[in-house]
Amino acid sequence: MEAIAIYGKGGIGKSVVATHLSAELARRGLRVLHVGCDPKADSSCRLVGSHHIKTVLDAMRKDPDDIVESEFLKPGRLGIDCIEAGGPEPGSGCGGRGVARAIEIICELNMLDRGTYDAAVFDVLGDVVCGGFAAPMRKGVANKIYIVISEESMALFAANNIARAVLANASNGVVLAGLIANLRSSDEAAHARVQRFAQRIGSTIVMILPRSPLIANAEQYLLTAVEQYPDSDIAISFQRLATHCLSASPTSQTALTPMEQEEFFQFLQEGPSVAS
Repeated sequence: MEAIAIYGKGGIGKSVVATHLSAELARRGLRVLHVGCDPKADSSCRLVGSHHIKTVLDAMRKDPDDIVESEFLKPGRLGIDCIEAGGPEPGSGCGGRGVARAIEIICELNMLDRGTYDAAVFDVLGDVVCGGFAAPMRKGVANKIYIVISEESMALFAANNIARAVLANASNGVVLAGLIANLRSSDEAAHARVQRFAQRIGSTIVMILPRSPLIANAEQYLLTAVEQYPDSDIAISFQRLATHCLSASPTSQTALTPMEQEEFFQFLQEGPSVAS
C-alpha cells in the first residue's frame, strides 16, 4: 500500500494538494483512505461535500474504551474513505496530542494493514516541533513525505523543521520524496529561492502548483478541480504528482541534509531577496 503524507505550515495549501491527490488516485481506480491530521478537521470537506464530519476525537469523547471505525469513517466521492483526527476545544488541549491518539487508533484497528486500501494520504499540519504532528512518521504509517513550500521565510522555516523530523524518523522507513512549491510570486527570485532551498536540504521540487482560479471555483461546490475540470492544466499537474507519488522509490532518494537553525537563518541572508 502507498502511504503518503503531505506536510506544510498552516495556510500553505497542503490540504488543497492532499485532497486533489486523493481524488486523482481514486480516479485511477485506487482504493484511497484520506486522513486529515489537523485540529480544524476541514481536510475532507472537498471529498465528502460537507463541513460537518464526525472526528476520531468526537468518537473518543462518546466512549473512549469502545471505538469502532464506523463512528468516524466517512465515505466520500470516488470511493474515497475519509477520516478527520479532530482536536480539542480551543484553549483546552493540545492539537498534536489529539492527532497522535487518532493515528494510534487507526493502527489499533488495523485499518492500514488488512488490504482494504491501495493508498493512504495524510494531510498533516507542519508544526512538527510538537511531536504529535510527527505521529505519521513516528508510527511508520506514512513513508513518503512531501512538503508544500513557498518562497516565504516562515514556509521554508517550517519545511526545514519537517525535513529534520523526516531525517530523525528515517529508521522507520520514512523518506522525503520531494517538495511542492505553491509560490506567492511568479518572479524569478521566488523560483530561485525555492530551488536553492531544495538543493540545500538534498531534495527536489517535484511540482510547482499553478495559480488557478479553478481550485476556488470547485471549492464553492465542495469539489476538487480534478473532478470539476479534469482536462485543465491544474488537473494535469495533479496527474503528474500522482504519478510521481506512485513511482517514487524510498530506496532511491538522495541523502537528506536539513539545516540547523543558525544555518537556516544564514541561508535566508544569501541570494536575492524576496518578499516574505
